[in-house]
Amino acid sequence: MTVVDGEHSQSRSLVILGSTGSIGRQALDVIARCGERWRVVGLAAGSNIGILAGQVRAFRPRVVAVVDDSAAGRLRHELGWDFPVEILTGDGGVSSVAVLPEAELVISAISGNAG
Repeated sequence: MTVVDGEHSQSRSLVILGSTGSIGRQALDVIARCGERWRVVGLAAGSNIGILAGQVRAFRPRVVAVVDDSAAGRLRHELGWDFPVEILTGDGGVSSVAVLPEAELVISAISGNAG
């Protein structure tokens, strides 16, 4: 529970799968406008590392999943090696982000069979 201006408010935690796509970006835009009501604990994206790096900097999730080791290396390089985020890869990484125990809500914005 956090205290804001003397009032109690409880932030809720969420994960967004497909965060760099249109729906994922729109969801994060809404979350950004909600202030401290939501806390992003996990993101999953394909290989759009430029957008994902900005999202990670802005929302500070604990865990991120990307498509493969190459994308993970590019993200780590973009963020800096000491940036505090766990980076997972592949379908297993996405699945792990989707079931983070602290997440109260999962938004799946991944299209097709992968979603």
